Amino acid sequence: MSEPPSWTAPGAGGQQPPPVPPQQPAGGWGQPAQVPGGGSWAAPAPRPGIIPLRPLSLGELWDGAFRAVRSNPGPLLGSAAVVVVVITVLQSVLQAVFTGDLLTSLQDPAAPPEQVLDSFSSAVPGVVGGLLLTSVLTLVATALLTGVVTVSVSTAVLGRRTPGAELWRRVRERLWALVGVSLLVSLLPGLAVTALVVPGLVLLVGGATGGSDGAVLGGVLLVLVGLLGALALGLWLSTRLLLAPAALVLEGQGVGGAVRRAWGLSRRGFWRLLGIWLLTAVCVAVVGGVVSTPFTIIGTIAGSVVGLDSPLYLPVTLAVTGVGTALVYTVLYPLQSAVTALQYVDQRMRQEGLDVELARSAAQ
Repeated sequence: MSEPPSWTAPGAGGQQPPPVPPQQPAGGWGQPAQVPGGGSWAAPAPRPGIIPLRPLSLGELWDGAFRAVRSNPGPLLGSAAVVVVVITVLQSVLQAVFTGDLLTSLQDPAAPPEQVLDSFSSAVPGVVGGLLLTSVLTLVATALLTGVVTVSVSTAVLGRRTPGAELWRRVRERLWALVGVSLLVSLLPGLAVTALVVPGLVLLVGGATGGSDGAVLGGVLLVLVGLLGALALGLWLSTRLLLAPAALVLEGQGVGGAVRRAWGLSRRGFWRLLGIWLLTAVCVAVVGGVVSTPFTIIGTIAGSVVGLDSPLYLPVTLAVTGVGTALVYTVLYPLQSAVTALQYVDQRMRQEGLDVELARSAAQ
């Protein structure tokens, strides 16, 4: 059996010799054949697994993500199903528990404003606490899923299938580091965005409280400028940190090392990384919305059949809607994570000649 390729960063384990082209095996891999006149025929890139071993186009990234999920559906879809179902159930239960009274008050035309206000005040602490709880759980669960998908993609590139037990073992060893990287990747853009928006909000509130029209106008303008700057800064930071989880899992980096590694890999090809990431996220959101819409409609109809004033209205509606959400994102989450993992592979092939190392490993 051939040894798996080294995913460590160049020079991470000491001085490494420069990569050399792999010897041409029987399958026809190797250097282009020379033809008269000094030209050459471009030899097709080797493709032992889900992608050709060369810089990838957008279509090849997406196709590779689908192939990655199809090549190892049990562990990937199973892990995604567990993550999505747990999060969906928790969110639905918390929503039903903490917003049930508020919904009842809003649906009652005879309810006085004081009752609606009291219901709203009672629901706020539970909603905020539930949001924090689900955010923490979502962070841990998505970090775990990202690690599982990344490891599976790294072996599927060479046409190998990693069993579920091996995937879980490799990710479990790095779980808390993955959570740390995910937390850092989530917090840094959020903190930067907050820093740009808060000054305008403070000026706006101060002007409204003090009755200063000039301060209010200045606050509004500052908030608008801050929102534009926050959008640009948030996208920039998210893109520069996009590859940190893959670097952590595949290269054995620590949290700080993974962030530095992602920063270095995204220095070149930034706009390509950003464009593919945004386009993939938009497509996932659109497909998720389109496919889950029928479940939302069915849930609303089922709730209406039960009765708007029935205590079962909200649980029935949330249950049907949750089933649709779980089914859709069980497939979409692994695909999105696989695209990001392949972006990491693509960046290393473009910048560090990883395709040569992978081709050598596949040819053995």
